[in-house]
Amino acid sequence: MADKILVTGATGGVAQKIVKDLLAKGVAVTAYVRSKDKCAQMFGDSAGLSIVEGGYDDLKALKHAMPGHTRVFLMCADLPRMAEIKTNIAVMAYDAGVKQIVDLSSRFTQFPWRTSFIGESHLLAEKQIYELALKKNRFYVAIRPSRFMSNHFWVDAMSIKEEKLILDCQPADALVEWISPDDISDVSTAVLTDPVEKHVNFGYTLIGDNVSNAKRAELWTKALGQKITYKPLTPVERYNSLLGIGLPHPMAFDLSSVPTNQPPNLVVPILLGRPYQKLEEWIEKNKDALMT
Repeated sequence: MADKILVTGATGGVAQKIVKDLLAKGVAVTAYVRSKDKCAQMFGDSAGLSIVEGGYDDLKALKHAMPGHTRVFLMCADLPRMAEIKTNIAVMAYDAGVKQIVDLSSRFTQFPWRTSFIGESHLLAEKQIYELALKKNRFYVAIRPSRFMSNHFWVDAMSIKEEKLILDCQPADALVEWISPDDISDVSTAVLTDPVEKHVNFGYTLIGDNVSNAKRAELWTKALGQKITYKPLTPVERYNSLLGIGLPHPMAFDLSSVPTNQPPNLVVPILLGRPYQKLEEWIEKNKDALMT
């Protein structure tokens, strides 16, 4: 039977590329989205695309749509309820005959237990889905990206535009982990279209580039044609600045206290046969979007 893949959060930054790339490969896709109109506008009249409208508070529409699918791409941004939501979806997916779930998790799962709110939320979901997969003889692959390059849109955009500053709490020359959303999407698409037995129940950590904050400022200066400066903050100052742009305590705490300084790994070169996208490439590609 040909694969039919259900993609949750299909209009999000990572998932929309997955949908487009799966459709380009001739794979039938069902997009589970909050707005059917937004989804139709984004993907157009695409052959092979079905759209199901719904949210995570009421999963009846998703449960009704699930039979007939062979794989699911699973993502959820609701950190406090993540384990409950993802586990409920996994139960209905495996019960409906889905063979493989590919879950957008987080590199933060690798920090010591209960020292990262982001990590704990994702790890609880991972553990529960993994146990389900083993019990039901199904497959479960976790994709664990580090700091999204697209975090610039919601963490750094205001300070870059209004103050010509990048704010963070590492030393200026300390290397920091980054990963391109396109690399996350491409790894997910590869796993979703490879034989399910190839990736079994693996977790793929994605660290694509190491760039210091001083270098980040240089890259933005070059891309925007105006001087951008890195201003190091204390962790407490960073925490308060993140609260000031609307982040909740747990996320602000993580982003001002959790170390992300491991070197790039080999997932993309091995699985995709190409290098990771560099932060410099991503900035050049997205500089106009950041400043709008």
